[in-house]
Amino acid sequence: GKDYEEICDGIMAYKEKTGLMFSLESLTNLANNGRVSPVVAKIAGVLGIRIVGRASDKGQLDPMDKCRGEKKALAAICKRMKELGYAGGKVRIDHCNNKVAADNLKELILQEYPGAEVAMGVTYGLCSFYAEQGGLMVGFEKE
Repeated sequence: GKDYEEICDGIMAYKEKTGLMFSLESLTNLANNGRVSPVVAKIAGVLGIRIVGRASDKGQLDPMDKCRGEKKALAAICKRMKELGYAGGKVRIDHCNNKVAADNLKELILQEYPGAEVAMGVTYGLCSFYAEQGGLMVGFEKE
């Protein structure tokens, strides 16, 4: 029952109440596209460093944490979500061939926020390309 402008305004208002985080196991595709140095990507892979970050307001990848190992990366995601305004609302976790990490992240979120609505899925297309093997993308509602 709403007109086009009302729908667009509603979408933009909701967008302001959402956040997007990611955890990357590999930086290969980012290096191939010139977003990071190939040397940095190789070193991160050899050392098992995962990049945890967010989508900036301008749509750029904004790295926030460099973590050794998946467990630390999942803890960093939870910490950063809270800092960005997450308070127990809806969460969408998509993974690129890493259901175990997605399940573990879901459990961490539910430990802190038992009433949270956490849905899970898999990445497709361009999201799979950038997330690469083992990557996670996490969308959430802010307070």
